[in-house]
Amino acid sequence: MLAAFAAAGAWAARPVPALGVGVLALAALRVRRPWLWCAVLSVAASSLAARAWAGLDVLPPPEVRGVATVLTDPEDRYGAVHAELRIGGRHYDTWARGSAAGSLRRALAGEVLDVTGTSSPLRGRVAPYLRRRHVVARLQLSAAGPPSPGTPLSRLANSMRRTIEQGAEALPDTQRGLFGGFVLGDDRAQDEETVGRFREAGLSHLLVVSGQNVAFALLLAGPLVARGANGSRLAWTVVVLVIFGTVVRWEPSVVRAIVMAGLAVSARAMARPAARLQVLAAAVTVILLADPLLVGSVSFLLSAGASAGIAVLSPLIAPRLRGPRWFVEVLSATSAAQVGVAPVLLAVFGSLPLVSIPANLLAVPISGPLMMWGMVAGVPAGLAGGRVAAALHMPTRLMLAWVDAVAGGAAGLGVPSVGPRAALAALAAAVTTVIVRRWLGYPRPVDLPKGVCQ
Repeated sequence: MLAAFAAAGAWAARPVPALGVGVLALAALRVRRPWLWCAVLSVAASSLAARAWAGLDVLPPPEVRGVATVLTDPEDRYGAVHAELRIGGRHYDTWARGSAAGSLRRALAGEVLDVTGTSSPLRGRVAPYLRRRHVVARLQLSAAGPPSPGTPLSRLANSMRRTIEQGAEALPDTQRGLFGGFVLGDDRAQDEETVGRFREAGLSHLLVVSGQNVAFALLLAGPLVARGANGSRLAWTVVVLVIFGTVVRWEPSVVRAIVMAGLAVSARAMARPAARLQVLAAAVTVILLADPLLVGSVSFLLSAGASAGIAVLSPLIAPRLRGPRWFVEVLSATSAAQVGVAPVLLAVFGSLPLVSIPANLLAVPISGPLMMWGMVAGVPAGLAGGRVAAALHMPTRLMLAWVDAVAGGAAGLGVPSVGPRAALAALAAAVTTVIVRRWLGYPRPVDLPKGVCQ
């Protein structure tokens, strides 16, 4: 309920005086009623969201000059180089041509360069999306100096990315774009045909780094993290999470997973482990208070919806499935995640691919090892290059080929997608079935001990 009220407040985005928020907080401390804490969080999130939107309405001067921090990795689009820059605390949707494009193209996220340009208001269908990313205006660069390294953390992350990318040159051209998405969250080299094929198969979440990659990163760092006491394990876990988030870039789905992982590890270190749904709700609340504009981010909603579906529905689906344990776990998690993201997919895209469940069942078990091996083998492959890189990336090629074949096969089946009406009809049928079964008095399934005959 706290997470739901925080999301509702962030969506409403109504200004509330700080005094009013303080009075509510004091009342909540004194009365100690859960509904009052929900009201406090909702009002606080609403006030913070209103302040964030108000800050975006203040347009920058026409001429912009200063030291810019690159926020997104530059990419070539429509005959220009595009990236998001932060100058003087403001975010700009930046485009560059000519000599300025050459300087910007050489930079990576986290690096800095001196720029000069002309700003203009955001327009078109992309404006709402950019505003939720805190972008205040469009910036056309007229001049840009050479990029220089940013913070030590950015230097480390970009050094790792460049090394892994050098090792990936041993892969075929058709697989480099997939490798960048699976391992580094870099979708710049992915062509429209590949993106369309994965979207039709319901596998588009694999083309970028998602929440599950955070779990695999912690699994890789497990031997290092597990050596110390509780305090040092927590510290090392936070270090790993911050480095991983910087390497793959802080996209909303990664932020959600990293905050969840940090809260779960902190609870375990304090000997107060929490259920997955509780950790998810706490993470969503914290994130929306820190950045209330994320309440309208599609990737954040999909990530939170998938996690909620897995936390709530997977334990209910798994006992009713039969088969090997790995099959039951993957199928129950995949089905639950699809139910969790269905409302967002239907509201935003208008359809839900039916083929996504079997496609995910075949592709997801490979995506984890692919990401882990890509990280482990990527650095030595980049340092050695040549035949060593080709040998190290042989498993990478096989796993990429498998996932790509699954996406192509699933998309080629021509299975129709489910629209909003069909989804509502299926939901109504499921709810009706549950009600009728309980009304007729069907007993719930009971797990009997071994050796007891039914």
